[in-house]
Amino acid sequence: MGKQKQAYAYAVVAVLLWATAASAFKISLRYLDFLQLVFYSSGVSLIVLFTIAAVQKKLTLVRKYSRQDYLKSAILALLNPFLYYIVLFKAYSLLRAQEAQPLNYTWPIVLVLLSIPILRQKIGLKSIAAIAVSFIGVITISTEGHILELRFTNPAGVLLALGSSVVWALFWLFNVRDKRDDVVKLLLNFSFGFVFVLIV
Repeated sequence: MGKQKQAYAYAVVAVLLWATAASAFKISLRYLDFLQLVFYSSGVSLIVLFTIAAVQKKLTLVRKYSRQDYLKSAILALLNPFLYYIVLFKAYSLLRAQEAQPLNYTWPIVLVLLSIPILRQKIGLKSIAAIAVSFIGVITISTEGHILELRFTNPAGVLLALGSSVVWALFWLFNVRDKRDDVVKLLLNFSFGFVFVLIV
């Protein structure tokens, strides 16, 4: 299989997995509360990331990091997985999947907006127009077409879902500045995040 076909295959698999995420969250939340779901999902992620790092022989990098690197990982872990998934899963527990998912997926829009003050990025009129259209689309889906009334089934859930997009965008922007190995960074994030969730 050529590289281009392989890229398409990975893209299709990624889309299929993301498409089932909302349903998987809702089904899981029938049997677990949102904190338990964060606990188990963080634990599984930690095991998987540890295994990947071990197979790639990157565990030795963990010992080479400074205290400042560990502090950076702990702070990033507060954003993701800790705060992001607590907020997201609580939103899913309050909203229907078809409401929570598009609200959470406003993170690319929030990312663009936050990159202006944080990364000093400039956006043009086309980007501003695209952001406006995207927000209108999200509001249309979330209010079931009652745009002017802004009628949501659960306002608290809506705020949480939108809040999760802000948390994720902030994590992404701060994480992109961190030039350490991606696998090891995630491993440390989930190590600290799992401890935070365990305490809660």
